[in-house]
Amino acid sequence: MTDTRYFLRGELDIARSGALRSALAPFVEKGVDLLIDCSQLSFLDSSGVAVLCDTSEALEATGHYMILTNVHGAPLRVLEVLHLTDLLSIERNALA
Repeated sequence: MTDTRYFLRGELDIARSGALRSALAPFVEKGVDLLIDCSQLSFLDSSGVAVLCDTSEALEATGHYMILTNVHGAPLRVLEVLHLTDLLSIERNALA
């Protein structure tokens, strides 16, 4: 089984969350294991968090997984404050 990698760049806010939801929907429909690379993600708000949580839950329902990789800075802090670092699987050592 191979993983599919998706890259997030820039800001993930309410203006971009709908487009991200649409972009991730085919991966859920196909039922793939998804790695989301956040190395170039600079901002994450609650609407972006909702898309990530929904996608993770939908993939798990099909027997697949989603892992966030290279999460750092402000986006990581948002996930930590919301206590989502365990719910959303985060590969912690990718950028170290």
